Amino acid sequence: MRLSMQQLVFRTKQVRERELEAAKTLGVSPAQLMQRAAQSCLAALERQHPAPARVMILCGPGNNGGDGWVLARLARRVGYQVTVVAAQAKSDLAKQAAKAWRDEQGNVEPLEELDRAHLAECDIIVDAMLGTGLSRELDSTYRKAVETLNDAKNFHKLWVLSIDCPTGLQSDTGTALPVAVEADYTVTFVALKPGLLTGQAGHYCGKLELAELGIAPAFRQLERPFATLIEQDEVARHLPPRQRNSHKGRHGHLAIVGGAPGMSGAAILAGLAALRTGAGKVSVLTHPDTQGIIAAAQPELMVQATDAASTAELEQALAGVDAVVLGPGLGKSDWAKCLFDFLIASELPLLLDADGLNLLSAEEAWQERSAPLWLTPHPGEAARLLNSSSSEVEKDRYQAVNELGNRYQAQVLLKGAGSLIANPVARHLRICHRGSPALAVGGAGDVLSGIAGSLIAQGLPAEAVLPVATWLHAVAGEHAAIDGERGTLPSDLFGPLRKLVNP
Repeated sequence: MRLSMQQLVFRTKQVRERELEAAKTLGVSPAQLMQRAAQSCLAALERQHPAPARVMILCGPGNNGGDGWVLARLARRVGYQVTVVAAQAKSDLAKQAAKAWRDEQGNVEPLEELDRAHLAECDIIVDAMLGTGLSRELDSTYRKAVETLNDAKNFHKLWVLSIDCPTGLQSDTGTALPVAVEADYTVTFVALKPGLLTGQAGHYCGKLELAELGIAPAFRQLERPFATLIEQDEVARHLPPRQRNSHKGRHGHLAIVGGAPGMSGAAILAGLAALRTGAGKVSVLTHPDTQGIIAAAQPELMVQATDAASTAELEQALAGVDAVVLGPGLGKSDWAKCLFDFLIASELPLLLDADGLNLLSAEEAWQERSAPLWLTPHPGEAARLLNSSSSEVEKDRYQAVNELGNRYQAQVLLKGAGSLIANPVARHLRICHRGSPALAVGGAGDVLSGIAGSLIAQGLPAEAVLPVATWLHAVAGEHAAIDGERGTLPSDLFGPLRKLVNP
């Protein structure tokens, strides 16, 4: 199935090196491309805040600033009150665009003198300072401009549009260097860039729009995508309607292993998520002290206690199971380690989460494993698996998830805003651009591991499990948070989840 440009993600260098070549093949000049970019931004302005409105456009020295200069002329022609605050234009296109603005008697104020009082006189601020490709920290001039803009935005409730990429945000990693414009809306050009889709990007980009500028088909012929977004149609393909003669044996038997004393809730949440995602049977293998608690919580869960000391007992308890999730409420006791050692050496398809991942980071037994393995770490767990720090993981989430996949030869989901999935066999990254801050609560990860485990047990292709599970979890979180993000509970996802797995 051929994907649209709205699903394909390319590195900044790919776009920078190929966009003019793609435009040339279609007879589009660089100046025309800049005109199209500015027109796309004007269309976004008119949809969000129609004229007349007071617009200040902050222009940098390069072609991003050139887009801003052209936008200034277009916006004034349709009735906006436009002020330009700019650095000296340096690129040829920016110089031409700046001259055209001045030739129409447009005033220009120096960027170095930008202050909050002046910003407060406007309704809309357009950030056309630096755009994509920032690879080092902002210098003092641009850092001051960014901080002044953010301060004014938050104090005076200004609406901010960033052109191509918020100034200060690294467009390949999603890291602020060290600060970035807090835009309400970002229009990016030609193709989506990875740094606009993960990490800190959600905070800085606001609503993200791709403007292909009429050259996307030609560009696509020149470059291979770096990653792809997970979309609803892909999820639906893997969740077809069930046959009328279905029975529970056709829909997989999942075992959740965990629920140490004091942490039974994690195993319950994972088990319920697996049931709501459609597993035919869900067993919970747990600590003797919590068996009664889990069994009383949900009658559909088959709960069995184990002291983990007997290999024969574990083999019997897991006989007939199609997949295992190890980790929800597991802890790091000797009991937990015995379970980990048994399962990592088994031939059962295995998903590790929570303390299952923490035990993995301290062991080397996984190197002998040949059976399928899925890992679902958050940045802290990823850091332990990589002998790194969470700040290093977040500095380049794409590099971290790739390294995890290659090191452990596993399908890996790096959780967080803009969750990433690495497949070491296909060597292709997936990005989930859905979700809600409502998911930032204890227990949400247990729900996700239950969803993924259920899909493994139901026989989804190995490479489809994490993309489908991540999308379902993210979108269920969005639906659950309709009445408010604060106070949404992981168990609130079960109703939306049931609807989403029955498209």
